[in-house]
Amino acid sequence: MTREIYVSTDVETDGPIPGPHSMAQLRLRRLHRRQDAGGHVRGQPTHLPGAEGHPETMAWWKTQPEAWAECRRDLRDPGEAMSDYVAWLKTLPGNRT
Repeated sequence: MTREIYVSTDVETDGPIPGPHSMAQLRLRRLHRRQDAGGHVRGQPTHLPGAEGHPETMAWWKTQPEAWAECRRDLRDPGEAMSDYVAWLKTLPGNRT
């Protein structure tokens, strides 16, 4: 019997469209039978060049100052952050479907 592992992905953004807006945070967590199976990766990519927060989205973030501050801590280059996420996924056992 193959042990199934699921990856839960949580994305926070500063607007609805990639490019004009940026990802603020990406979190991946490994799960087995809906339980935390240990292992996760998290990062806050820097904003894309020329991107700006969407006014409605940023108005909502103003109501969540602690969460926004957490999303803007330890910023990383988006390409490097995504490469790290892919590398982490490849460490997981089993087939990828």
